[in-house]
Amino acid sequence: MDTRARVVIVGGGIVGAAVAYHLTVIHGWRDVVLIDKGPLPYNDGSTSHAPGGVVAVGHNKLLTDMAHYSSDLYATLDPIDDEHLVYQRLGGIELARTDPRLADLVRLHGECSGWGYSTRILSPAETVEMIPFLDPSAFVGSLFADASAIVRGYHVVGDLLAKAATGGAMTWYPGTPFVGIEIVDGAVSAVVTGNPEVGTIECESVVMAANIWSPALTEQFGLRIPLMAFEHQYAITPPLPEWEHLATGALADEASYPLLRDVDTAMYYRKHWDRLGIGSYAHAPRPVRSADVGKTAMRDFTPGDFADPWKTALELVPVLRDKEPVFEKAYNGMFAFSVDGMPIIGESAHIRGLWSANAAWITHAGGVAKSVAEWMVDGDTEWDMRSCHLYRFPEHALTEAYVGAVTRKNYREIYDIVHPKQPITEPRNVRLTAFHARHVEARAVFTAFAGLELPNWYESNSALVDVADNRDRIPRRSGWGAAYWSPIQGAEHLAMRQAAGMMDLTGLSIIEVDGPGAVALVDRLCTNRVDGPVGRVAYTCWLTERGGVKRDLTVANMGADRYWMFVGEGTLPIDLAWVRGLSGADVSVRDISGAYSAVGLWGPGARDILAGVTNADLSDAAFPYFTGRWIDVGMARCYAMRISYVGELGWEIHIPVDSSLEVWDALNDAGEGRGLVLCGLGAMDSLRLEKGYRLWGVDVHTEYDPYEAGLGWTVKLGKGDFIGRDAAAAAHGRPAQKVLSCLTLTDPRATLMGYEPVLDGERVVGHVTSSNFGYSVGLQIAYAYLPPSLAVQGKGLAIEYFGERYDATVAHDPLWDPDMSRMRSA
Repeated sequence: MDTRARVVIVGGGIVGAAVAYHLTVIHGWRDVVLIDKGPLPYNDGSTSHAPGGVVAVGHNKLLTDMAHYSSDLYATLDPIDDEHLVYQRLGGIELARTDPRLADLVRLHGECSGWGYSTRILSPAETVEMIPFLDPSAFVGSLFADASAIVRGYHVVGDLLAKAATGGAMTWYPGTPFVGIEIVDGAVSAVVTGNPEVGTIECESVVMAANIWSPALTEQFGLRIPLMAFEHQYAITPPLPEWEHLATGALADEASYPLLRDVDTAMYYRKHWDRLGIGSYAHAPRPVRSADVGKTAMRDFTPGDFADPWKTALELVPVLRDKEPVFEKAYNGMFAFSVDGMPIIGESAHIRGLWSANAAWITHAGGVAKSVAEWMVDGDTEWDMRSCHLYRFPEHALTEAYVGAVTRKNYREIYDIVHPKQPITEPRNVRLTAFHARHVEARAVFTAFAGLELPNWYESNSALVDVADNRDRIPRRSGWGAAYWSPIQGAEHLAMRQAAGMMDLTGLSIIEVDGPGAVALVDRLCTNRVDGPVGRVAYTCWLTERGGVKRDLTVANMGADRYWMFVGEGTLPIDLAWVRGLSGADVSVRDISGAYSAVGLWGPGARDILAGVTNADLSDAAFPYFTGRWIDVGMARCYAMRISYVGELGWEIHIPVDSSLEVWDALNDAGEGRGLVLCGLGAMDSLRLEKGYRLWGVDVHTEYDPYEAGLGWTVKLGKGDFIGRDAAAAAHGRPAQKVLSCLTLTDPRATLMGYEPVLDGERVVGHVTSSNFGYSVGLQIAYAYLPPSLAVQGKGLAIEYFGERYDATVAHDPLWDPDMSRMRSA
């Protein structure tokens, strides 16, 4: 038996099998080994017990991309026996019992059209034409997704493994439990199995794809995977006499109707010849820790949990109304829930060659495997991985208490209508900034960002809404657009433009790079020049090898071979792991975020206010734009940078945490009588949109190059080599396929949230990346990637919002202070 491999995949479910398929069939790797503690292809995991629904649509674009890719992949597979089809592309129905749900499905239909995917809104009568066993009086409409499908999970595994093994490219070993890994010089060198016939397998890499078992398997070597297994119920009725004519045994008759999800009741349905399968999440959460899962992902059925779901099923399916809740087969099956509902993939930062491919169901497994394989082979992926990255989680999100609390919430809310602006409902107050007491005193309305409680707006500013100069400049909202919004955001926006505003910027993190190799490392990372005098501040990008924007950030030269790189708290773990992975022995890379808080002080009066608390020379000559200096603010030594994310004169001030309240109070006192207003994140977003500043992860990410995103000015191709330079040079030398463009709308009812389709006539040409009302310019602003032929100032287009079309016009970018005169004010 061969005891050497290039890669060992742990877990023979649909994700592990799909990773093997992609590495061998798509990328041509050989010497791939897959092990599983149970039998194959029918295994112990959720792949084998899952009803097999591939749900091709959702409000998350990446998951929708993954679902469509998975559906297309499964369509190419062959059955492994003559009794079942491996794949039936019957489409899927998302049912709406209420008007709010139907409106949400209309929104989803618009999003899918903007992404290039086919869906339709159906009336109850049209829905019943597709699924005739439904009572049309029980619901108000539905959405049909063409690419949704029904698959036989273990058949998918069987054929993926068979194709991967073609020509001896891979081998799989059932009955082979994973015991551990051997590590040499910080890298995987072997996998230890519990099968004496297989023994230890020497290898270069190992992919953990054991899903609900993975956290227990990886914690022994310090890799924490924050997911929890949850039971959910599935029951199959006995043969229904009314469906006797459907029990032909023909392969095409097994399902024959689209997959049905009754999302308002957290239930779903599919046909099994003359039987009906009913799935339910409509019961109290039943979490199972990874270490307690045991041999299989199946548990005994709990009839008490199914009492109310059965009543719900009778409302929708008349053929069941004279039946008792007696089932031919019923069980509680376990599925993985991650803390944010997204897959968890990527390479360990402290053990090279150790990969995670977890927290994925059948719907997304093919897309997850595609991305893992690309990442392993090329070091990069087609799709942006920020929301799936193994290192996206802050430390608090890896604790057992947090994982338990938030995954229970995720289970309860699995089919809830979630507003794009809705902050996490629980747990809250996990992390508080140094200014929290002052926010509470000012009656802040908080949102959660990377666990931090940050103000969205301050109720103490409510009187500003009705100030004469503001009253007509803040359009009132209603319905969906008014949720998680307040006109106070507009008042704070205008106050900063008119006088000054102060914001809590603790959501910024600081990566310090120090040592003899610091200049070389930072220069290799950044597209812009970062050398030059001490105190130089540069706005720059990091790129992937393919030339996508990995991150935009600010870098400050602190002197003596030391740089501070400012990144968002939400991506700090990813960014920190990446920088550390590229550093050598001559560089120290540290996260110093916990030592500093930060405030933004901006607006025409910012210089006068800051001058009231420091003796530093704040003149334009002494403290020009894009420079940083240590200054005294009261009795605190702070690092101030003259930069702005809101398009106004001002400073970003980083303060030792133990001096934070003193500095906040000093600035607030100095601003009294000078128009200083506390401002929240809501105002920041509308301010930055007016100025045309990009929001990383929304307007720009790794799927766009800097020239498409309007950030080409940060790329200095002549400065020397940097990561992604060759790809950037190639992109610079060819015509852009799409350009991030500013659009404006005059109708205030279109309170866009992002992902709405942009149309040129009847043709969908893109989707909104971000949008907000520009209170200073009096227009709704939206950004979208457009073909260059349409990205022409004055071009008329349309944007669809909840099924309604609104006129939009391509506008100058930026709308506010295009000549930078306000930010560079002397």
